[in-house]
Amino acid sequence: MISPEGCAAILWKSAEKAPEAAETLGITAHRLKALGLVDRIISEPVGGAHRDPAHMAQLLKRALSDALRQFQGVDPKALLEQRHQRIMHYGKFKELGQA
Repeated sequence: MISPEGCAAILWKSAEKAPEAAETLGITAHRLKALGLVDRIISEPVGGAHRDPAHMAQLLKRALSDALRQFQGVDPKALLEQRHQRIMHYGKFKELGQA
């Protein structure tokens, strides 16, 4: 799959249209969350993570701590099975009955 920046560069000759390309490609954070491909969206500081890396690091630390806490006491084999089942459902489709 092409990146939004690559798609925008091909279609509009400018990477500035990357957000529009991402929306069209369906690879926005909210779309990926709705599809179950990501667990959580971590908002960036105003202006982007590069503008305030210390604040972004704090946001990531909090999100990772929350994620790790939810796995405390979970049997590793059960966790692996859960992850395997999740991955196996990526790209699933239903076939329509014969007409």
